[in-house]
Amino acid sequence: MKRIRKIMFRTLIWNLFIIFFILITSCQQQKQNHTKKENEMVKQEVKEQFKEMISALNNLDAIAWADFFSRDEFLSAFVSTDFYADRGEFVDLIKNYFSLRELQKVELLEVQVNELSPTVALLTSQEKTDMRLNNGENIKSKHVYSLLWKKEESGWKIIHSHESWIAEQINYK
Repeated sequence: MKRIRKIMFRTLIWNLFIIFFILITSCQQQKQNHTKKENEMVKQEVKEQFKEMISALNNLDAIAWADFFSRDEFLSAFVSTDFYADRGEFVDLIKNYFSLRELQKVELLEVQVNELSPTVALLTSQEKTDMRLNNGENIKSKHVYSLLWKKEESGWKIIHSHESWIAEQINYK
């Protein structure tokens, strides 16, 4: 009788171990699938926000453009080699730039989004830009962004921006 109990106990332990192993394995697979799905959702949401920001740029809508930058957690911005730690100062500068332009066409060439966490993403991009200033001067340039986005209650907002351009005729891919 003791021998049978011992065998039954071992069988029970092994069965519990196998059930536990299957449960753990399936939970990890579900977590990985959820994470991959979540990652793709983050990438898509940030890309859509960025496309809307580009639309605001093309419409020279400084108010709509400024709304993409966090009011609560803005860290900094670099425009070429100029550094701005104050959101208001940065927004005023860009609004001034917009006032000098008659029209602007920013065309996306490449956009990459990397999810850093479910609430933070890094976007890098390359664009070609055609501008006509109020004085009639035309400027064509290659332009790049590196933007750190954070998901806030009101949606994805930029907390750090870096942009650079080469203001000359460029042969695009």
